[in-house]
Amino acid sequence: MIEESVEVISIQDNVLTLQAQRQSSCQSCSVKQGCGTSVLSQWLGQKLSNFHVENTINAKVGDYLVVGIPESSLLKGSFAVYLLPLISLFLFAILADWLLTVEAFRDLWVGVAGLLGLFMGIKLCKAYLARQPGESLNPVILRKNIEHVKLAP
Repeated sequence: MIEESVEVISIQDNVLTLQAQRQSSCQSCSVKQGCGTSVLSQWLGQKLSNFHVENTINAKVGDYLVVGIPESSLLKGSFAVYLLPLISLFLFAILADWLLTVEAFRDLWVGVAGLLGLFMGIKLCKAYLARQPGESLNPVILRKNIEHVKLAP
């Protein structure tokens, strides 16, 4: 179970709106001085994410909670979001390159087919994630976080 500390920012109809600070591993990385990702994260600043979960522990606004998501759900979601569109892009481009017999604007048509494959992969990803059981992809409240750290504004 992957855990994250979050803050309750609102409650409506027994549904909590939680706010989590996006984490970066840049602070513990040995090459952070020469890394573009580190520079971008410093330039863009702290980012906060909001999401909703059912209030199963009678939390109140301002409480800090620990939420979790199973590792298998994270792997399935990562596969769907990153690999399916990429694989589809390459398959469509390779198939177009193999099937096309015209020489005029061949690279353009292969590129267009690749983009079509990318969009089809995104649609396939959405369909795959929509078929997954809702509770497997949604975070769950594990416990109240007594040793909370104040989130950056």
